This record gives sequence, structure tokens and C-alpha cells, in this order.
Amino acid sequence: MKIKPVRSFMKGSILLIYLILSSSMLLADVFVAGLNAIDRSHYASAYRSFKPLAENGVAEAQNNLGFLYQNGFGVKRNYNTAIKWYELAADQGLPEAQHNMGMLNYWGYGLSQSYSHARRWFTKSANQGLSDSHYMIGLLFFKGEGTQVSPERAKQHFTKAAQSGDSNAQYMLAHMIASGEAKSNYKTPGNRLSPFDFALFTESDSNQLVAALTLSLLASRNGQDMANQLAEYLNYQLDNEEIAEAQELSERCLESAYRNCPIF
Repeated sequence: MKIKPVRSFMKGSILLIYLILSSSMLLADVFVAGLNAIDRSHYASAYRSFKPLAENGVAEAQNNLGFLYQNGFGVKRNYNTAIKWYELAADQGLPEAQHNMGMLNYWGYGLSQSYSHARRWFTKSANQGLSDSHYMIGLLFFKGEGTQVSPERAKQHFTKAAQSGDSNAQYMLAHMIASGEAKSNYKTPGNRLSPFDFALFTESDSNQLVAALTLSLLASRNGQDMANQLAEYLNYQLDNEEIAEAQELSERCLESAYRNCPIF
């Protein structure tokens, strides 16, 4: 389950910086100390760092305190308390907290399971650009959870998440393209011929498989284990030139941070 701790701390409006600079820097230092404690699995120390910040209304600390309570890190697991802190942060507009509320609704941890409530939370955080939430909305439409199955809407959200480097979204998009449930806009540049160049539909199909293989390679590079199996399958469907093309495309996408990635 993807639960999002917050890795950064916003100091607030520049208009107040002269009045609260020293205080803000101190709060930021305490917040970073809490993150470092989580990285070292020193959860009790993380709790001591986040608790006073959360009580003073720092949304990022409220979210991270909810994360500790949900997982029982440094404190006794308590979903009700986790929800309390997530909601306080979510009400301040923190996308990670909104996503976490969506995940609790999706799985029914600490409250009634509800796909529709989960989607409402995911939509709030996705509207702020959180890729994990786009992935979850895509999954809801792909599986028809709380809504009708919609491959087109699933593709839209998987694409947005995939363009941010989300490996699960990249894998799902590759799967949909390879199975014919979605289409990539990718077209091979130049004059490469299909192995059956007399059949236009075959060239179109090979373009789709090249796009699917590219996404599988990206997902694998980004840590998605199942993508390797899909990539191996697609390698058998393509010739060496097409495989090399997909490898080159995946490198181009990574090097440009997906800004120059023609498969989307």
C-alpha cells in the first residue's frame, strides 16, 4: 500500500521571513531530524520531532505523524489517530495526506472501505500533480472499482503518472498497449519497414509493441519487477531493429526526464 510521508518542509510566505526566520529555520531543522530518524528506523525519535510540529499546525508533520500511527512505528498502531492527523493535513490541502486518506478508504483500514470516497481523495491530490494518485485513479477505472470499467480514462491517468516516472503506471500502460486495450500515439520515424511491409496494419501493430516494450523497459529500470516478464515476452514479438529502437527510446525518455518521450 502506497502511503506517502512528506520529505520536505515549507517555511511559509516570504513576506513573513524577517519576522519568523529564526523560528522557521528551527522548525525546519526539527522536521529534517524527524525524516533522518525515519531513514534510520529510529521511529520514537521521529515521533518526538513531528509531534510538537503537528500540534502547531504544520501539515507536513501532521501527515508524517499519521504515517507513524498507521504503521505502528514508534507508537502503538492506531488507525483512528492516524486518520485524525491525516485529515488535519488534508484539510490544509497537503496532497500526500489527501492521497493517504484515499488509500485508507481504498483498503478499508480504520474506516469503511469505499472506492468512491477513495477516488474523491485521490482526485484532490491528483489535481495537485501527485503521480501516485493518478496511478490509483487509473487502477480504479481499469478494474472498475466503484465505477464502470473505462480503459480510456485508465490510460489517461496511467499516462500522467508514467510521465512522472511512476513504475507501476508505466507497467500498466505497457500492459494495456500490448494487449490492445489502449493505443500509443507513437509512430516510428524514418523509413523503417515492418517485417511484413506490405501490410499497413502490421506496421501499426509493431509501433504499438515498440511503445509497450519502451514502457516495460522504463518500468523495469524504475524498479517494477513484473515489467521484466512483459519485456521478455515483447522481445519475442519484435525484430532486433525494433528492440534497439525501444531501448533507444527508453534512454531518451530517462535522459530528458520524460520531456522528450514520444511514446506518450
